[in-house]
Amino acid sequence: MGRSRVIFFPAIDIKNGKCIRLEKGSLEKLKVYNHNPIDQALEFEKMGCEWIHIVDIDGAFNGTPFNHDVIFEIKKKCRCKIQVGGGIRNIETVEKFFKNSIDRIIIGTAAIKDPDFVKIACENFQKKIAIGIDTKKKMVASEGWSETSSLSSKDLIKRMQHFGVSVFIFTDIDRDGLLKGMNFEEIIDVLKSTNTKIIASGGVTTLQDLKNLKKLNYKNLEGVISGKAIYERKFKVKDAIRILK
Repeated sequence: MGRSRVIFFPAIDIKNGKCIRLEKGSLEKLKVYNHNPIDQALEFEKMGCEWIHIVDIDGAFNGTPFNHDVIFEIKKKCRCKIQVGGGIRNIETVEKFFKNSIDRIIIGTAAIKDPDFVKIACENFQKKIAIGIDTKKKMVASEGWSETSSLSSKDLIKRMQHFGVSVFIFTDIDRDGLLKGMNFEEIIDVLKSTNTKIIASGGVTTLQDLKNLKKLNYKNLEGVISGKAIYERKFKVKDAIRILK
C-alpha cells in the first residue's frame, strides 16, 4: 500500500436556502452558520478546496430535491467540483443534476429501497454515482436518517458494488456533528470490505483525527468530509488539506 492522497471535502448542508449543521441528523438541533451557501462555497474555494460535499437537508427529509436552484448557482459560480445528496430518488432527478454540471451525485435512501434505480443510474452515468452509507448503531439508516434498516454497511456495499458505484460515503450518524472524534474501527471495517473507493464522514474534530485517518494508509480511502469542525473553527481548512496530501 503506497501513501495516497486523501481529499478533504468541506460540507455544506442546506435547509431553506441556508447553510446549517445538525447534530446526529436531528432537526431539533439545528444551527445556521451562513445565510448564503454560495458565499460559503466561494470561501471554501478560496481556502484551496478541490471538492465540496453538499446535502439538501429538505430534500433528504422530503424525498425530493428542494434547494437545487441554490446548488446549481453554487456550481455556476464556484470552480470546485461538487457532489450532492439529499432526496435523489429517480433517474429524472439524476439527469437534471448532471445537466447542471454537478460532478457527482449521492444516492442514499433509494440504494436501500430501489436498487434497480441505482443500477440504471450507474449504467447511464459511469463513475459519477456515489452511495451514501449512513449508519446508526452499525445499521444503515434512510429517509433523512429517520428510519433504520436491517442492513449493515457491509451488506449494502456487497449489494451495490457490482453496479459500478464510483465511491461509498460512510457516515457514522452517532458521531455526526458532535465533535467527539471518528469511529476508526468501523471505518477500517468498511475500507477492508471492498476495493471501491470510500469517503469517511462523521465525528471529525481535530487535525489529529485527520492525521490518524491518513495513517491508515488504505489505497481505497478517497477522502474525508468535515462540517461542524470547520464551522466551529476547530482547525483551519488549509491545514487539513496539507495534512492529507
